[in-house]
Amino acid sequence: MDKNILIVDDCRTTRKIISLYLNGAGYKTVVAANGIEAVEKLIGTKVDFIITDLNMPQMDGIELTKWIRSNAMYKDVPLVILTTDQDDLRRVNGINAGASAFLTKPITKERLIDEVKRVFEGYNYA
Repeated sequence: MDKNILIVDDCRTTRKIISLYLNGAGYKTVVAANGIEAVEKLIGTKVDFIITDLNMPQMDGIELTKWIRSNAMYKDVPLVILTTDQDDLRRVNGINAGASAFLTKPITKERLIDEVKRVFEGYNYA
């Protein structure tokens, strides 16, 4: 599998666990600690999928999602928000900003991989 997934989370442990889950399923991963670092990584790296936290310093997940959806190069990249935040309004804001799905932590390896596959299957790549 040659799909690159960008993982954006301010928690180093979360980034490492999610990377291990995805690497074990055959995906390549790139990590960023916040939205600003994610934008920097996007500029220099081909990314096929993005998983982002909501609550991060400098640029949060909603701001990052809006930036991605407003950028012609990345606007069609599948993006999933993965967060501990269970507020219904934040969920709606995330989906309205352009998230493909909204998942809550903690998440099992199986659920994460299933969701990544489900979202990938819903996207048509030319």
